[in-house]
Amino acid sequence: MDIYKDLGELERAFSGLKDVIEMRPIYHRTVSRVEAHIFIASLAFLLDRALEKKLKSAGIDLSSKQAWQTLKTVRVVDIDLGRGEHKQSVTQGSSRAAAILSTLGIKDLDPVPGKTQHHMA
Repeated sequence: MDIYKDLGELERAFSGLKDVIEMRPIYHRTVSRVEAHIFIASLAFLLDRALEKKLKSAGIDLSSKQAWQTLKTVRVVDIDLGRGEHKQSVTQGSSRAAAILSTLGIKDLDPVPGKTQHHMA
C-alpha cells in the first residue's frame, strides 16, 4: 500500500512540475529516449524536493511550485555591444527570487563573467 502512496505522490509531483516549467506532452519512439526522459524527470523531481527542503529549513514560506514561478523573473539577456560583439548577462529578478537564490547559495549569476562573444555577420 505504501508503494501506491509513493507512486501517487511521485505522479502528482511530476504533474505539478510539468505545469511550472510549461512542459508539453512528449511522445518517444525509442527505448533510449524513454529512459532519458525518465532520468530527466527523476532529476527534476529530485531538484524540486531539494528546493522544497532548502526553503523549509530557511524559513521561507513558499512551496517549490511558487519558488519555481518566482525564479522565472531571473532572465538571461543578450547585449549587443556593436561591431558584432555580444555579451550575455543575467537579470537580478525579483527580491523574492534573490532570497531564493541566496538560500540556495547562488551568488554569481553571470554565465561567463566578462566574456564577450564575437558573431560573424
